[in-house]
Amino acid sequence: MELFKQILASFEGSIPNDSKTFAAIARGAGPEEVSACAASEGLHALAGALFEACEEGLAQDDAPRPLSDVVDSRLREFREQIPPDCRTAQLIDAKASLEEISEAAESEGLHSLAALLAEVEQGRGAD
Repeated sequence: MELFKQILASFEGSIPNDSKTFAAIARGAGPEEVSACAASEGLHALAGALFEACEEGLAQDDAPRPLSDVVDSRLREFREQIPPDCRTAQLIDAKASLEEISEAAESEGLHSLAALLAEVEQGRGAD
């Protein structure tokens, strides 16, 4: 949790007080929830830093979580926030490829989800 606290400290003052991200931090939410809020509000630098920490397993208990678990968790969180009849929701429900979901999200104006998935795809390409 120390890394999580350090990341939040480094973004102190740049998170709007009336945002979902600020509220999540204030109530002591975990790194995954804060990251999802940040991504949904366009705070991509914070979301990316927390995503990286979660991917490495450093934010919670030093036990690495598989990237697929982190991505699945994020997709479920986003899925709950979007209408069931949009193409992105349908692709998430169908467990389509991240590329397909990302393209649909971008075309439907879900830019924070598309950005998050682009980061994941870039990370996979670097491995």
